[in-house]
Amino acid sequence: MAGRRKRSKIVSVRRKRPINIDLVFFGAVAVYICVVCYMGMSTEHIAGYEVSAGSLAVNHTYTGVAVRQESVYYAGTSGYVSYYAREGERVSGSSLVYTIDEKGEINALIRQNAENVDLTDDNFSVIRGSIRSYMSEYNELEFSRTYDFQSSLQGSVMDLMNQNMLESLEDAGEDSMFTRVYPENIGILEYYMDGFEDLTVEGLTEEMLDPSGYEKQNLKKELIQEGEPVYKLATEEKWSLVIPLSEEEAAGFQQEERKFLEVEFTRDHTTAWADFSVIYVGATPCARLDFNNSMVRFADLRYIEVEFLIDDETGLKIPNSAIVEKEFYLIPQKFLVEQEDEKGFMKEVYDENGQASVEFVTTTLYYADEENYYVDPRESDVSDGKEKLPMGAYLVEPDTQERFQIGVNRTLQGVYNINKGYTQFRQINILYQNEEFTLVEEGTSYGLTVYDRIVLNGEAVSEDEVVYR
Repeated sequence: MAGRRKRSKIVSVRRKRPINIDLVFFGAVAVYICVVCYMGMSTEHIAGYEVSAGSLAVNHTYTGVAVRQESVYYAGTSGYVSYYAREGERVSGSSLVYTIDEKGEINALIRQNAENVDLTDDNFSVIRGSIRSYMSEYNELEFSRTYDFQSSLQGSVMDLMNQNMLESLEDAGEDSMFTRVYPENIGILEYYMDGFEDLTVEGLTEEMLDPSGYEKQNLKKELIQEGEPVYKLATEEKWSLVIPLSEEEAAGFQQEERKFLEVEFTRDHTTAWADFSVIYVGATPCARLDFNNSMVRFADLRYIEVEFLIDDETGLKIPNSAIVEKEFYLIPQKFLVEQEDEKGFMKEVYDENGQASVEFVTTTLYYADEENYYVDPRESDVSDGKEKLPMGAYLVEPDTQERFQIGVNRTLQGVYNINKGYTQFRQINILYQNEEFTLVEEGTSYGLTVYDRIVLNGEAVSEDEVVYR
């Protein structure tokens, strides 16, 4: 058939899709980022710190209990009391301290006419001085002292007005029932008692060193009974301040053999020198400061805050977080052997037949005291991974053949040095510490030097750990 068409034999073939290079690349990057993030979150980061030279601000502020020569005086009769001498004032036999009116008539007359009495310029000067003193010592954390100041100021104003009023009452002394009382001794006047008046340094107890439970009794009253306390006098300029210390502080002062100490009183920022000694009150070490002056300014205080004016030492400053403790073997120094500029020890070894011999083992020395070297119990041989000096092994002294069995150990404080890219323990001698930093001695053998790099968090690493920086 001429008109027949030829059939087309075209076969469709499914073509493979080309690989999307972009998709593969970004997928690999995403996987890498996930792995890095996981490793970053699951791995403890090791941060470094560069050792620097400097000084450390150490808090030398302490609170101690004051021990003074004090005498309490009591009322000879009962009656209404008016006070004329101010607290903290030095009084003598000619100073009028208070009056007692047995009937109360003259006392009432004084009070009725008090509004008509003007204060002098000297009186206002005294009041302004009291206000300035309070303002310089004001502490928001001790606001309750504001009420004590209010009562004290009111009492001072009343005393001054009473004194001026009494001077204007010429007939006040004509009544036999009205008595003027003058001090029996010379001293600093105070109108309070706290039970410490007969206290001596030798009689102190550990409970007395704590000011938290301290209370004092105000002796000022409107009406007083015969035999009740009215006032007291601090009669000696010499006085003592006893301050609790830590065992470390006490040992440091004793090592210095300090005999004198300058202090600054935080109340008014004045300074004074004192004889210094370390004593024990019970089991508590204390600093005893004996003063020959300044008592008059603090007769109203039993607990006094001072700052020791001590020159802060200089050294190497490191963060507290870098400090760790590590255990070491102690080996007598006479067993150390040097061969070809290497230091080590002669360890006793045995062959297959049990025959003893010695071999030289090089070790790292971490510290040396007067008698011993300190070596790492876990230091191992690179070739076989075994400990170089296992516990119980014997060392031999070449000249005398004396043997020493390894086993005695002791801990040292130190940090991990990373100058070489891996951790190396370095021993430290601590001078002072505060809450964040420690000052360590510079120039010690097997210790640190300026610009050394150490691990910031010492507990996060161990010896010979590679550190990537």
